[in-house]
Amino acid sequence: MRVGVVGVGYLGQHHARIYSELPEVELVGVVDINKERAREIADRYHTTPFFDYRELFGKVDAVSIVVPTVLHRMIAGHFIEEGVNILIEKPVTTNLEEARELMEMANRKRVILQVGHIERFNSAVIELSKIVDRPIFIDCCRMGPYVNRNVDVGVVLDLMIHDIDIVTSIVKSEVVKVHAFGYSVFSRQEDIANTQLVFANGCIANLTASRITRKKIRRMEITQIDSFISIDYLEQELAVYKKTSALTPQVLMEKPIIQKGEPLRLELEHFVRCVRNGEKPLVGLEEGKNALEIALMILEEMKKGQDERLEERV
Repeated sequence: MRVGVVGVGYLGQHHARIYSELPEVELVGVVDINKERAREIADRYHTTPFFDYRELFGKVDAVSIVVPTVLHRMIAGHFIEEGVNILIEKPVTTNLEEARELMEMANRKRVILQVGHIERFNSAVIELSKIVDRPIFIDCCRMGPYVNRNVDVGVVLDLMIHDIDIVTSIVKSEVVKVHAFGYSVFSRQEDIANTQLVFANGCIANLTASRITRKKIRRMEITQIDSFISIDYLEQELAVYKKTSALTPQVLMEKPIIQKGEPLRLELEHFVRCVRNGEKPLVGLEEGKNALEIALMILEEMKKGQDERLEERV
């Protein structure tokens, strides 16, 4: 299968690396407007550098789009019209209208469009999907140090959207209420945010995301009627705590044996398989659009809170 990568910055270079290692894939070329960077990555992975994504038209069956979000709609739209299958990094677009347009185009041209929510392919999350059942409370914490990348979006669209996607995939209910706060520290966007999502089925999810902390943390804790589940994304570990039915109840802890793997590799292998077999991606455009919709609801609620605080000061 002939594949290309558009955008070979921090994350795009790893798309190129993995494609170059997959035996059933030919990495036709990499694209970047930074010509020196394009040549560097192309040389590293023995492929051809391009400086305009349109140079891939007619040369590839599929492409990874790893560019700033504001460019997603335009670039993906052009590849769809060329009949090229796409893996587009999250968030899928900057707004819902653009996501709907891509969905209509992809359906019309019958191409695969997968959204790069990489945590769905974390081995611990894959195991979680087998055991989670009707959660009543979820607490997510996703923090890390500030790095000067992905600053075209705030921490909600940069980091929190991963947890939004996973939480909605396991709760399987509509969000009916949102409480959110966010603050800018280093960038012009929010760098730290806290959100409470209330679902129609009664489940409550508390999400915290920050890109200004010293230590990198990626964890999720899920409370159910009869159990408590803890996930460490970085270690790809999962623990289940269950109450026994003995006269004197005790809590037993189980740690499933998990075969760890590189989430991005698993994601790209899934994408290649979907394209080859015409399968529906685990995270398609519908799932990407749903995560974006809730993220935008959070940002809107955050803005209301900021406006109210401003009025109080005045």
